[in-house]
Amino acid sequence: MAAYYAYLWKATWIEALGISVLVLFILGRLVWKFYIESRQEMKRSNKILLGAKSFGWLVILVIYSIMFYQSEPDWFDRPVQIQGEIVGKNAIPGVSSTSYKIQVQGSEESEDLYLDHYSYQELEIGQFVNATYLPHRQEVITCKILPLSKEDPEEPGI
Repeated sequence: MAAYYAYLWKATWIEALGISVLVLFILGRLVWKFYIESRQEMKRSNKILLGAKSFGWLVILVIYSIMFYQSEPDWFDRPVQIQGEIVGKNAIPGVSSTSYKIQVQGSEESEDLYLDHYSYQELEIGQFVNATYLPHRQEVITCKILPLSKEDPEEPGI
């Protein structure tokens, strides 16, 4: 699980840091405002104004949290694992870089997964792998090549 969140942090650190700073700023501001206002006697209109401002800041916080959830949903899901055979391998050229994709046929499902150039070069069609990947982006976090299983054990020669 640590590798999952470390990978997410490397891929989305700007968004994660931005939402963290925003949360700390808004909550710190609200706590400070309530602390200052509670030290002095307040009129009813000032209490209503403080409540309205607090509600407004909380609405802003909720909106940004929803935006973060929609743009980076992998932070809120668990990593997915698939074990199976590589049945396809593609390099998809792009404008600025090339995407590398493998198709893994598991026992019940087939998944198209994206991975880095070095992992792509190490993998061959027909190999068995155990891959952990992001559920929404379909990016491989870890990939372990499994030894080929022998279906028919060799019989000793006479």
